[in-house]
Amino acid sequence: MIQTRSIVRCAQYMLMCVLPLLACTTNRINGPGAHNKVQVLRTGVLHLHATHTSAYCGGADPGPEGMPRPEPWYGPMFLRPAEPDSTGTMAPNDLSVSITDTIRTDHTGHGYRTLPVGSYLLLDADRVNDKRYQQLLNDHAKPVLYTDPIDKACLDRWLHGPFGVVRINGGDTVHVELPLLEQCPWYNTPCVNYHGPLPP
Repeated sequence: MIQTRSIVRCAQYMLMCVLPLLACTTNRINGPGAHNKVQVLRTGVLHLHATHTSAYCGGADPGPEGMPRPEPWYGPMFLRPAEPDSTGTMAPNDLSVSITDTIRTDHTGHGYRTLPVGSYLLLDADRVNDKRYQQLLNDHAKPVLYTDPIDKACLDRWLHGPFGVVRINGGDTVHVELPLLEQCPWYNTPCVNYHGPLPP
């Protein structure tokens, strides 16, 4: 199974955010089946389709037919409530806000989750908290052979965004495509510049 950390980090962070909101019309529904209709209006469905494309890192030229192609990706992504900006399309990743749910794709790359109406950030495991952030700061604080010290301003953006928002509406299904692009090992650490030799 492909590790979420390495893949999603290399996807250039197609991530999203949540601000749960109750549907204001639900209290007007009466009669048989009213409870079910209320539930529909207060929730929607997130359909996530995730793919992973391996990196081509040198060696014999495989030609167009031999280049890596997207494959279904399976694993968990995490959903966090957040406050969208004035455009309604972006939001910061506020680590003080709890993760509210998880969506897991299957071997076909598809996952479904019923969620309260609102806006959501879709996050990989590295952005749920600052554990990976602190580890990167510590491991790459100083320059070493072929790499510069980590760029903290870049890493702050890597963790806190802002990231794109997924909006869940009552009774609707939102479809999100998540193409995850793997990078070669020497480019795989976020915000660290590699300037060493590359393979032929």
